[in-house]
Amino acid sequence: MSASVIPRLLLEQNGRLLTVRFNNPPRNFFDEQMSIELDDLARALRRDDSIGAVLFTGVEDSYMTHFDVGDLLRASRSMPVSMSYKSARVAAALARGAARWPGADQLLRRTPARQAMLLARIYGSLDRLNRLDKVIVTAINGLAFGMGCVFALACDIRVINDSSDIGLTESALNMLAAGGGTQRLTRMIGTGRALDLLLEGRWLTATEAADLGLVHSVIPSTDLLPYTTNLAERLSHRSAVNIREIKRAVYEAAARPLAGGLAREAAGAIIALTSPQAERALNTYQKLLDSHEPLTDNDVKVSLRTVADQGLCSSGEPTSPPGVLREKLKGIGL
Repeated sequence: MSASVIPRLLLEQNGRLLTVRFNNPPRNFFDEQMSIELDDLARALRRDDSIGAVLFTGVEDSYMTHFDVGDLLRASRSMPVSMSYKSARVAAALARGAARWPGADQLLRRTPARQAMLLARIYGSLDRLNRLDKVIVTAINGLAFGMGCVFALACDIRVINDSSDIGLTESALNMLAAGGGTQRLTRMIGTGRALDLLLEGRWLTATEAADLGLVHSVIPSTDLLPYTTNLAERLSHRSAVNIREIKRAVYEAAARPLAGGLAREAAGAIIALTSPQAERALNTYQKLLDSHEPLTDNDVKVSLRTVADQGLCSSGEPTSPPGVLREKLKGIGL
């Protein structure tokens, strides 16, 4: 890693518990560098018998807000034309195959396949976390939209503070929730509820998420880290063999059709991300985010609603937004 690059993951081991903090201030957006570090960590954990549990959380009061919009825009622009489903599925399969080999991944980062490798790396990393003989706990201490929610859904145990929101909000930006998001969500809450959330692209309060079974517990903010640390520390002393077999029984028993679902999702994600609609929505959203300093939780929510309400879903020009939105967009040159 270059000396000028801020580490995206801060690691601290105490006994058999490894605490990992997302560290991409000020909002902990998930970017390419974080995907590389997560992939390296997931691979290293397979070989480390000294760790029995991993606790993921964010620094201060920020979890993983969502994917870095700049990286998404680069991915959206990486293909000169929109891809067909067949072409996207082939591209996704090739990238996921290459991502299994660290050397190939590093080499392809310097080629036009870079953006496809980013997506493939995410699938591989989260799949490795599911297969580990260690318990993966996450303490959701801030907004978990898009990739933040995708990551949380891939953890074994999810605990959220009572003031945070969570959701797969990608459809507000004309994208498909990738990284296993659609598949894990559906398996957790059922087809009907998953369709409702995915089509609307709406987020849930902590209480709503718990009621749907998306998270296991809701804890007051001041108690979140002590609670999850105690939980993860306790589970870190369980038999690694038993943990592995429990996770295999739960994940793989339900995952026999998952491989096909993930392949379909990956292809759909590429198709959606390379569409003109996604690029327009991402451009608008990036400008809205850039217009706020500092960027608050409310700014993120209002910006997402603004893009969703602006009417960027059609293949033509955006529809005229309501008066309040029109003035807001005019103020930042949109």
